[in-house]
Amino acid sequence: TIRTERFGEFSYREEDVVRLPEGLVGMPDLCNWLMLEMDEDLPMKWFQSLDRGDFGFPVSQPAFYTDDYDLVLPKTAQEVLRGKEGQWMAILIITTVHPGGTKITGNLLAPLVINVDTRQGLQLVQADPELSVQQEMNYFKFGLAVDGKSSENKNRIGVGRNSKQDLVEELLDSSSETGQSEVRPEAATPEPAGV
Repeated sequence: TIRTERFGEFSYREEDVVRLPEGLVGMPDLCNWLMLEMDEDLPMKWFQSLDRGDFGFPVSQPAFYTDDYDLVLPKTAQEVLRGKEGQWMAILIITTVHPGGTKITGNLLAPLVINVDTRQGLQLVQADPELSVQQEMNYFKFGLAVDGKSSENKNRIGVGRNSKQDLVEELLDSSSETGQSEVRPEAATPEPAGV
């Protein structure tokens, strides 16, 4: 059981824990994480620290930011991930919903890479000067995924949106008092999500 600031108290299974042995950049002690559903219609997850109940952030797919995102795993990363041929690696982009909910960006320079089989992961800092820590999301592609008109969520059917602002407001409610984004109320009871 864990008590979190955003989701309250809930139970989880040990096999659902994602381990980042080296923690995050600047936060090496945050090694144990859960991937939680924010909303079944939302192609974004919540990455919740088990080491600090008050800390977590949304993560999303690289495809919502760029069509061409190739990673080269150095040998040290392969050792941490405990990867074997044929095992799946998930790439997650740390996502920021800016105050007022008018802009969503992702950190393409330092994604999370997780071995789906072993649930071991790391934050991979890349040396590519072309990559941004605040790459703005492609709202059109994201909107299609939410509406069920893309391969990320192909079985869902929804209503189209008129603007980037409409999409962002629907996805995450923004608190006027703090200026920070809040998870929609429908996500009050989180379910661990498969990586």
